[in-house]
Amino acid sequence: MLVDLLSPANYIMVNRDAIKILGLNTAVYCSELLTIYKKVVKKKAFLENNFFKVDRKYIEDQTSLDTKEQTVCDLNLQKVNIVKIDEKDPDLIFFDVEIFSSVLASEDIKLLNKVSEKVKVGRPKGTTESSKKRIVQNLKDSIRCNNYDILLALRDWIDSVTADPNKYLSIQQVELFKEKLEEYCEGDAQVALKVIEQATIHQYINCQWAINNYEREQANAKKSAGVLRTNTQKTTTINGVSEETF
Repeated sequence: MLVDLLSPANYIMVNRDAIKILGLNTAVYCSELLTIYKKVVKKKAFLENNFFKVDRKYIEDQTSLDTKEQTVCDLNLQKVNIVKIDEKDPDLIFFDVEIFSSVLASEDIKLLNKVSEKVKVGRPKGTTESSKKRIVQNLKDSIRCNNYDILLALRDWIDSVTADPNKYLSIQQVELFKEKLEEYCEGDAQVALKVIEQATIHQYINCQWAINNYEREQANAKKSAGVLRTNTQKTTTINGVSEETF
């Protein structure tokens, strides 16, 4: 037990210069990004433009930095071009190892002071927006759906609901919405898309409300179609009688 506890695998190697320049949290974060970067290089797992996907929960387990603290590190490191974050997916990262190493190796005191000033901001501008983007992306990633059109529709629904600052959407609520949708539609993709459309338009979190709206629209459409048929039949009858009479 003690041997396992004291194993090197349970330690984080952090560059002293990185701590002085970037601060402890950001230095630890960069150290973990560098470890992930090495694995990505080895597996040749880079995505477009040398971005790679990170698992925020894994980073938290390895460093104890939660998602919000990682967001702060991301925003500060972007100021000095050490990292870039994909606009659509905040878990896609570009880590510029060359800039990172050049900062650590630099002897330019003015430059290092400037870097330190930029990356040690406790709550950089955009923290709230970035955190929200990550939450929304996590909600979208949680959806398991084989139908691509329904998947896209559910993602649009999430965007619609989360656009309202007074509404909160959790992964559990997304799952409940999807379960109710599947139960009601019984495999009919067209019905599912129409129900999701109602939820998206009205920013409904509860799927039953969207179903109620859909059924109301269907009932009104049938009623309108029935009135149209009745009027058509009456017109035909009147025209027929007129021809026979005259």
